[in-house]
Amino acid sequence: MPKKQEDDKFYLGNKNLPRPDQEFEWTPKMVRDLKKCRQNILYFAENYFYIVNLDRGKEKIKLHACQKRTLRDLRDNRFVTLLASRQVGKTTMMTIYCLWIAIFQEDQRILIVANKEQTAINIFKRVRLAYESLPNFLKAGVVEYGKTAMTLANGSSVGISTTSSDAGRGDSCNVLILDELAFIDNHLVQDFWKSVFPIISSSKKSKIFIASTPNGTDNLFYELYSNAVKGVNNWKATRIDWHEIPGRDEKWKDDTIKALGSVEAFNQEFGNQFLQTGESAIDDELFDKLKLSAKDCDNLQNQLLGLKHLAELRFERLFSTFEDCVHKGEL
Repeated sequence: MPKKQEDDKFYLGNKNLPRPDQEFEWTPKMVRDLKKCRQNILYFAENYFYIVNLDRGKEKIKLHACQKRTLRDLRDNRFVTLLASRQVGKTTMMTIYCLWIAIFQEDQRILIVANKEQTAINIFKRVRLAYESLPNFLKAGVVEYGKTAMTLANGSSVGISTTSSDAGRGDSCNVLILDELAFIDNHLVQDFWKSVFPIISSSKKSKIFIASTPNGTDNLFYELYSNAVKGVNNWKATRIDWHEIPGRDEKWKDDTIKALGSVEAFNQEFGNQFLQTGESAIDDELFDKLKLSAKDCDNLQNQLLGLKHLAELRFERLFSTFEDCVHKGEL
């Protein structure tokens, strides 16, 4: 077949992007796997989802028990809020969930929202990479394919936005995925939430997946998660702790504490603890006891408050640098 005719079967000549009208010579196994993948998100992930390991290169993912649990929660619940330790595969689960819905369900509009545009773009890059790594017979054909959005032949689409953007507001959206909600400025979150949530919740089949590490108690993520734990809203609360990841033992914890500089810093970044002061890494209970014991000594109390403020500023800078490194793939 001439090269031009061959290229016409693919979007922009990319052989990993089949056009809607591409035909396949179906085998019984292909038919079975297509059905299994559509019905079972775990089968889809463990048989066809690839990641890039820094040491071993591209390889098929091996889901941990905690990741399987979270994906089941996403499959079975409309509104899910995930409290996650750092580096537990949160973005990978977002990508699996996003692709599974986009490919195997028709007419789904999926919106990925992050606090920074570059973060949202990086997440979408992983969605694109995972999509291109799938065998073509699993894919719905490509209609549009860009750096910030993709549209498939089954009517489903995936796009990105930030809470400071007007994207998603006033438009229909079947699936909303929010990354690191606890770290998005409160005034931005509240405006975005008030405009987007009513539109999504008006549908009986729409879904929302929020995943974040903790960042104090004065934010929407804490409100949604804590109320879900108490059973006072219609959200499913789930969590992944650091020790659920194979290879993370007490030695790993000790080494990480040394790298971060304190136990308190570890507890916030990896321990899934909601510190009331947000970026402060001083344990609240201890701080309250110190304040009580210092009631008769105004000078001591002022010193403690000053130290607390200095600690907040120090760790705010530390964790901002740490998060930027993670987003850039340097950690």
